[in-house]
Amino acid sequence: MGKFNKGNDFCKKINEDPSSLYVLGDGHQKKSYLYVGYCLDAILTVIENCTDKVNIYNLGTDEYCEVNDSISWITERMGVSPTLSYSGGNKGWIGDNPFIYLDTKKVRDLGWKPKYTIREAVVKTVEYI
Repeated sequence: MGKFNKGNDFCKKINEDPSSLYVLGDGHQKKSYLYVGYCLDAILTVIENCTDKVNIYNLGTDEYCEVNDSISWITERMGVSPTLSYSGGNKGWIGDNPFIYLDTKKVRDLGWKPKYTIREAVVKTVEYI
């Protein structure tokens, strides 16, 4: 799938057992998910508009959501209401960051911006899966 990795994980788990969903962490981790199409659009924007030989750009949206929000959007689109259980703590896995939000001003200054809200991207990904 590749468009929204956590969405893929949740969809797979829900398809296996629509009555329950085990979530790593406490569900309050904040994420700024990136739709795969955004990455491709940004690369093309940089190629077309940047004259530097080497540069680094952060890609992301100008918003973030909690993992619980994404679960809500996914389960709503899938038409299920699983019982949620959590592993606890503010991290989902070893090395997880409980708040991911990148400064994307540099790539936006070249004219790139996401076309969908995080919610719209999550729902589109669920529809794709």
